[in-house]
Amino acid sequence: MSALGPRQIEPDAWRGWIREAFLILRRRPLLFLGWSLALLGMSWIAQQSDWVWFRTAALLFLGPLGLAVFIRLALYADYSRRGHWTEFLPDNRDCMMALGLAAILFALSGFLSAGFAPAIASFERLVTDLGVYRAILPEGVAAPPPLAYARLGPFFVLGGLLGLGVLAALGILLAFGQWFLLPMLVLHRAPLPPSMLASLQAYPLNPVPLSGLIGVLLLAMALLLLSLGWLIPLLQPFFGALLYASYRDVFLGRAESETETERPMDEEMVAPPSQ
Repeated sequence: MSALGPRQIEPDAWRGWIREAFLILRRRPLLFLGWSLALLGMSWIAQQSDWVWFRTAALLFLGPLGLAVFIRLALYADYSRRGHWTEFLPDNRDCMMALGLAAILFALSGFLSAGFAPAIASFERLVTDLGVYRAILPEGVAAPPPLAYARLGPFFVLGGLLGLGVLAALGILLAFGQWFLLPMLVLHRAPLPPSMLASLQAYPLNPVPLSGLIGVLLLAMALLLLSLGWLIPLLQPFFGALLYASYRDVFLGRAESETETERPMDEEMVAPPSQ
């Protein structure tokens, strides 16, 4: 299954991408759930660091890295293929992509940090009034900031930063014409410059379907706020499957799922990733 190049599709195709993403998840629910828990476990480990900059950078890195993993899982689930767990591990290319996106997100977080100061102050007052945080420990020493506190930090920061990392990475890709870049690099291991150009060429052909994805991300942002950050990490497999379904439709010329017996999977897309 080689990439065909971008093609023009129906204006309401984005609705089909959403439906297909959920159908793909239904084919291998335990596999997607297992990798979701693994990524959350790695995020929790990163949250235990005493270095704030490391915690932030690690969680922003794991967001796009998880998308790459779930894109590969979506390919196997789409064809009802079973693979060894090592076949889904991120390779060097996946890590470099995630690192590049995390660097962009980390730089943006520095520019926007001043705007978060009032929200952080309000959060400190809230948890103090609720009695779940005390500024002075019983030993008489100052307590760590609430967002670094053993119970509050992992709950509020981990879910929020991981969710923001996922949505911000998707937003940057969509805004700069690179929505299809991750699937192209993950599945075909294509060179970066032509992949970026091919992804950009799909936008003039399909402005309406790609505009529909803006509404999906805005709805996801609302869910992120309502769930204190935790719903988006749980929906990360859906976004990986959504990237795959949209790429499959626009670049591979196939809008709906097919079983393995109907169409064999291209060996170049399932070769063990090079480390």
